[in-house]
Amino acid sequence: MDLLLLIVLTAILLAMVITVLSLVKTPHYRLDPLAVESFLQLVVNAQATENDWSVFTSVPIRHNPDLEHIRLRCVEIEEQHYLGQTRSGHLLTEAGIQAVAELLEGLRTERSKIK
Repeated sequence: MDLLLLIVLTAILLAMVITVLSLVKTPHYRLDPLAVESFLQLVVNAQATENDWSVFTSVPIRHNPDLEHIRLRCVEIEEQHYLGQTRSGHLLTEAGIQAVAELLEGLRTERSKIK
């Protein structure tokens, strides 16, 4: 009888675990154009952190080819102009900040065309 009770309790526990795992969604890093625009503005304004930059440049944006192009362009900018955290707060050289500002302006132009 104890063995049967143990099997039933194990089955119930297993069913509960499977139910909980099927209901819990994994977090997604899914950026939209407005979020990318906000991030680029933070970079230009010297308010982005090294961690912000690292996450943005490291995680592919598979759901939006235009945003992925911007991310890849930021990777190129990083290779040439990245300074890391400085006293001024800027992560990039002046030329890098200008390049990001141009990306930001292009993104804003594209978003205004859609509206």
